[in-house]
Amino acid sequence: MKPTQQTIAELIESMPPSPKLVERIRKQFGTQLADECLAAANLQIKARRKFGDGIWWVTEKSLQQATPWQVAKLKATWLGNGTIYDLCCGVGGDSIGFARQTLDRPENAQTNIVAVDVDPVLIRFAQANLDWTFSQMQATATASVVGADVTQMTLPNRVSVHIDPDRRAMDRSKNRSVNGRSIRPEDYKPTLDQTMRLLENTDAALIKMAPAAALPESIVNVSHRSWISLSGSVREQTVLLGNAMERAGQLANRVSAVAVDFEGNAQSFSIGSDQPPSGPSLKTEPASAPGQIMVDPDAAIRAAGLTEAFAQQYQLQTLGGPAGFLTGDGLGASAKDIPMAIVGQVAYSGSCDNRKLRRELRSRNYSVQRVKVRGTDHDPATWSRQLRDCGEIPVTLWIGRTRKRVYAAITEI
Repeated sequence: MKPTQQTIAELIESMPPSPKLVERIRKQFGTQLADECLAAANLQIKARRKFGDGIWWVTEKSLQQATPWQVAKLKATWLGNGTIYDLCCGVGGDSIGFARQTLDRPENAQTNIVAVDVDPVLIRFAQANLDWTFSQMQATATASVVGADVTQMTLPNRVSVHIDPDRRAMDRSKNRSVNGRSIRPEDYKPTLDQTMRLLENTDAALIKMAPAAALPESIVNVSHRSWISLSGSVREQTVLLGNAMERAGQLANRVSAVAVDFEGNAQSFSIGSDQPPSGPSLKTEPASAPGQIMVDPDAAIRAAGLTEAFAQQYQLQTLGGPAGFLTGDGLGASAKDIPMAIVGQVAYSGSCDNRKLRRELRSRNYSVQRVKVRGTDHDPATWSRQLRDCGEIPVTLWIGRTRKRVYAAITEI
């Protein structure tokens, strides 16, 4: 372990650090490096949630932008082996995932990772994080970190590339970033056009984008877009190009949703080659009221615009349109029967009246532990608090809107 990592480990054990320890670290490393050690030590709990066990060099901002290890593990399988360029690598979250795949997949043992960023601080951090990763595993893979402006690079032919453009919104008139993050690819740095030129001769490529980013038709036709969620929250939209599509088992001009759990296990849903990308054939007949089961598809399915295709796949109907919950008459259906969704057997459905619901809950000894709302302004926290003390059996309360009314449904957890 390097001296600076030993120092971070020491700081972690003694948080909050004593003034004497801080003074010693400042004398040993100087003010700037000592402050970086202190900041990294303060963020280790968050960093370990994102990257796994280790001692990680991070800042608050870089940690927010970094890819969680579960998502990086998934994307590593789409890039295969050989040389992988991780462009705009930040502190190296994706590169760490690409390095770890050499342990999970022996065929990738000869992988060579080249991490690139223009920020000198992030370059140092990425190098330290990759050094730590390789020190903890016996692998023949290699990694190097390069300081460069990716817009000025020419990549070798037939390499695999992952790129995470800076999505901070830009004031083009003053050529500077402004508050917030942009969903417009033309505001990214590098821009989408620059990125596509950079990727022209690659074997496989992944572009990390904001979930709400829209692509021009020329790119949609030659790429596959996948929305990835982690534990129910959408983390990114990934554009797959070249052989990355084949490795993912996906087609160009199609979209998919991938749900990754906390352990790194992934499930996916996509439209097949025999179905159009979109159109009237994917429209689902709406239901007027909840049926025997209530279904809430994973957020990645909704973000990918696949709610109605998902409903058709599992013979469900929409409640209040694609933005609402799904319902059906599959009595006995469970999460195993309908993956990538929260599924509940309906014990009661009716109007969303607080008094009526309270009476119903008390008569059944039900306690509302979770409230799911779509299409209305009901506050889940308020309703859960008001209805929790009605009984002992934990249930979920579903509140939504159809064309005619606001409904409520109760399912046992």
